[in-house]
Amino acid sequence: MHGPPPPPFPVPFSPAPEPVPPPPPGSPGRADAAPRIRRLAAWSLDAALLAGVAGLLAVMTWGRLHGSLVDGLPGKVLSAAGGLLLSGGDAGQAAEAFGMGLWRTIVRDIEQALALLVLIELLYHLVLPACTGRTLGKTAMDIRVRAARATAAGRGPGLGRAARRALVGTAAGTGLYAGAWVLLLEGMFFFALVAWLLAVAVFVANSAPTLFGARRRSLADAAAGTVVVRARSYQRVKEATRYGAVAAWDGAQAAGQVAGQVAGQAARDNAARLAQSGRAQQALESAPVRQVQDMGKRLGGRVRNAYRDRRDDRLPGSSGQPGELQHDPYPQLAAPPQPNPVQPAPAHPGLGEPVLGRPAPVEPVPDPAPYPHPYGNPDEPSGGRPA
Repeated sequence: MHGPPPPPFPVPFSPAPEPVPPPPPGSPGRADAAPRIRRLAAWSLDAALLAGVAGLLAVMTWGRLHGSLVDGLPGKVLSAAGGLLLSGGDAGQAAEAFGMGLWRTIVRDIEQALALLVLIELLYHLVLPACTGRTLGKTAMDIRVRAARATAAGRGPGLGRAARRALVGTAAGTGLYAGAWVLLLEGMFFFALVAWLLAVAVFVANSAPTLFGARRRSLADAAAGTVVVRARSYQRVKEATRYGAVAAWDGAQAAGQVAGQVAGQAARDNAARLAQSGRAQQALESAPVRQVQDMGKRLGGRVRNAYRDRRDDRLPGSSGQPGELQHDPYPQLAAPPQPNPVQPAPAHPGLGEPVLGRPAPVEPVPDPAPYPHPYGNPDEPSGGRPA
């Protein structure tokens, strides 16, 4: 018979796998690095906020231009007419001066709006990350900025790193584009084109490592020595909520146990009291107690009988000698008199017994006796008595 083949022997002196070197202290791992989707969503939210600010600045700039061109137009026309008179009738020079004045006003207002937009973005990326490590978009996506070599996970990037990161990020965002527009407004078309191409290159260099790099660090992160990691705020809130629910459940269970113990103790106390009352009832029903109760009843009966006998002796007519009338505190009501039973009529002599069913014979009514007259007999003479 052939059995199963023996297990293969391990290869002698097989080289052990090389240990994976630990990441340097403070550097984020893949689990801590912010996901690409979150970083893209956070950048989109921040860009939407800045776009809203840019639209507000555009409306304000248009209002300023409208006020300068429409409201101040009569003054500019008078100024151009005065320039025409002073130039000796040179209309071309006067028109050029008038047009250049209007153009300078427009360029000035637009350049001020662009500079204000760049300043707002710089402060937005400087103040919030330096204080909290987050912008509004990063807060919504639960990610934050911290120093790459930070020893504490909750430490922010610091003011210096936040300033360098804000400068590079603002340059890649609106800084170079605003510079290209300023060069274009000033008439430097070649330099404006170069600035525009540079702005596109810096934007790609800043955002491409975030989406395709292994460490997901942008050009601004590399220049400032920062990283963007998971904030895990929602996870902590979830854990805190779960911990609170568990604590509430434990508290409810503990309260239920305490209530059960109290109820059990109360039940035991009631049972003990009932047992004691049962013993007392048994003691009351015992033979000695019954004997005492019977003796008390007999003694009470004797006292009551003696009182009644004494009361009867004190009543008048109870003995040969008349006694004094005594007040009875407990008078007894006399029984009402009973009617005498009807006796049958006696049998008359000479008359037969009445036959049942026949009326008895009627006796004759006797004559009434003569009634003496109070003044004598009127038939007798009034002279005197008869002889």
